[in-house]
Amino acid sequence: MTTDTAERFNPSSLKLVQNELVATIESAANRLERFASDPNDGELLQNCIDDIKQIRGTLNLLQLRGVDTLASELVEHITDIPLGDGAATHEKLERITSVFFILPRYLEYCTQTGRSMAVLLIPHINDLRAARREPLLPMSYYFQVDLEHCQRPEQPAADIPEDFRHFVRRIRHMYQVAMLSVLQGKQVKPSLGMMVRALERLDSVTAGRPMAQLWWVGAEMIGAIAEGKLQLNKSRKMLLGAIDREFKRVQFEGDAVLDRAAAPALLKELVYLVALAHRDSSKTDAILKAYNVSRLAYSEVELLREQEYLKGPSATTVTSMTAVLQEELRASKNILERAAQGGIEMLKETPELPETLKKIAEILSVVGLVAPSNSLRTEIEKISGWQNETIEASPDDLLGVADTLLYIESTVSGLARMNLSEEKLAALNALSREEVLSNSQIHEAETLVIEEAESGLAMIKRALNSYSESNYDIGHIKNVSSTLSTVRGGMLVLALPRAAKVVAACEAFVNEALLGGEQLPAVQHLLETFADAVISLEYYLDAIKSEKGADTSVLQIAEESLQALGYPVAP
Repeated sequence: MTTDTAERFNPSSLKLVQNELVATIESAANRLERFASDPNDGELLQNCIDDIKQIRGTLNLLQLRGVDTLASELVEHITDIPLGDGAATHEKLERITSVFFILPRYLEYCTQTGRSMAVLLIPHINDLRAARREPLLPMSYYFQVDLEHCQRPEQPAADIPEDFRHFVRRIRHMYQVAMLSVLQGKQVKPSLGMMVRALERLDSVTAGRPMAQLWWVGAEMIGAIAEGKLQLNKSRKMLLGAIDREFKRVQFEGDAVLDRAAAPALLKELVYLVALAHRDSSKTDAILKAYNVSRLAYSEVELLREQEYLKGPSATTVTSMTAVLQEELRASKNILERAAQGGIEMLKETPELPETLKKIAEILSVVGLVAPSNSLRTEIEKISGWQNETIEASPDDLLGVADTLLYIESTVSGLARMNLSEEKLAALNALSREEVLSNSQIHEAETLVIEEAESGLAMIKRALNSYSESNYDIGHIKNVSSTLSTVRGGMLVLALPRAAKVVAACEAFVNEALLGGEQLPAVQHLLETFADAVISLEYYLDAIKSEKGADTSVLQIAEESLQALGYPVAP
């Protein structure tokens, strides 16, 4: 059963509308900013509402879970804004401005990662819902689980030598005392352990009854908090209180309550948290198996990291920053190379060089690239010493500094190609200078191969078009086979075997069918089908430019087209 709140999707459909969508979001944000300055301008507000409705319509068509809900909440929120200057109006505008920042960041996240992770948007959806005093969405809102068909292994209920209600009252008191300590922040870990004990005791006595599922799953969730697998935040504290209210029902209504199912929303949230916690325990495995769900593809630590990433700079900002850094680095390298050729005295003609490099080092440090920043600071000290004539320098020393700047430049190029997540920055910091330079050169080489392949496919499309318009003059497609062979070689160099097999089947079709010398029936239809395969390859190449490990499912279109032509792709 699919339970994950993160799902893979083909980013191609989003890329088609992303620029226009982001432009509409920016237009709405601009109008909202002008309305904030003139809150009596109803026309500005209405134009902004129209923009947001357009955004919602486009997002609904994309069928990205989460963003459609966020856009709908945005429409509800903005249509409730009154004209006129007031505290309520400003508060509503601030919330909308926050969403205008998150929406394009999330769309960018989806295109970069190739997955939709709707759970990341729940805090922002709830921010708007809270303003309208609507019930908040639980974190398990997008989590799918069948609560009615729990397959928990049967186990006999333990006997108790006392009245059931008296037992429940005593166990509930244990739970409440521990919960109070947790809420007050006193002896949190042992108190959580006591709460787990209380639920496990009640579970053992009520085993086999529908309500027992709540104690069983609740104990494991609290155990995950005690182990540090889950945060003890406000919503989790509210869950502890919700479990106590179920405790209360049993205490005051008696044994009959045990045959009723636990509150579905509460039980679903608990199962979701057990799946999120990634706790290494046989009980977690048993719970997930009983509900026919699996551990989520991410842990809470990873979820929180992704949420922080959404708050960070956009790809556009990073690209602009790296472009400026690369320009400054190129200029600095040129200065050092001229000094190596013309003498160290030339450094005195550029006293601003150390300051320029210091700014670069500071920026690298701010974005988390500590290792390259420290390397650059070491070289800055040398340059300052050479300019002040406190240190002697040889041409080899100057070239050594230029080599460091090349390393920094390669690191910055790597920064432009990745999300600013802690994990990826740590990986970039851990790379040696040789690895950074090697990776940069490999990336540049791969980019050239992809560009050559794209040019080849574009040439093939032009050749096919000329072939069709010339009443199938074979002279127009004589070079298509050799071009496909070159493209196939490029796919093999890039270690893309599925794409290489698709190109090989294309090559076979051209050689045997189009260049075979026989008049083909329905040749125009065959050319259209073949063009579908070529366009599918183009889509795929566009995807791997931004991510080498892009989803290969788009190649299925090419494979199906070639199958229809009678040239199935080799397995």
